[in-house]
Amino acid sequence: MLNQNDRRRLEEIERRLHEEDPEFARRLARWRPPGTRTSRLWPVLVLVVGLLGVLISVLVVLPAVFVLSLAATITGGVWLHRRRR
Repeated sequence: MLNQNDRRRLEEIERRLHEEDPEFARRLARWRPPGTRTSRLWPVLVLVVGLLGVLISVLVVLPAVFVLSLAATITGGVWLHRRRR
């Protein structure tokens, strides 16, 4: 935290900057630190990767469950058929 004297000096520097070079002061006010844009990208990237993971697991797991259920049904049917003989 700045003390009162440092704040006054900083305000004086800002005022002079606006007087001497208003274009530079305007560009400096709009400046974003490096990494600001990428920090906004991370949540979107995590969401997309998560959705892809869910989609892939559904596409892989559901057919596998279907095949296993089908195999169990056929096996059960064959077993019941042989048992009745």
